[in-house]
Amino acid sequence: MSQQEMGVREELLKRFIESGERERLQEILRSKLYISGWQDRVKDKCEKFVHESGEGVEKLTVDGIAEAVTPYARASIPEDIKAEILEDIRAFMFRTLPKVDS
Repeated sequence: MSQQEMGVREELLKRFIESGERERLQEILRSKLYISGWQDRVKDKCEKFVHESGEGVEKLTVDGIAEAVTPYARASIPEDIKAEILEDIRAFMFRTLPKVDS
């Protein structure tokens, strides 16, 4: 990635955060995941991991549980939610990026 592309990326991320758009989309995502039951499924997966772990509960760490469950959690996000959030991010980018004359 060129230096110019990195600069554009950094500026876009800065605007994304400063505008409050990131926080707004995070809240929408949290709400949609809760409504879909995703949080309950991930919680169940964590509990199953803890119970099936060969290690004693006292040896488990939050980081270890998160590392084991994260691939499942990411893969189980409903596709329609992913698509909607991605579309919102794209819309923000197109509103924010300067217009280029062809």
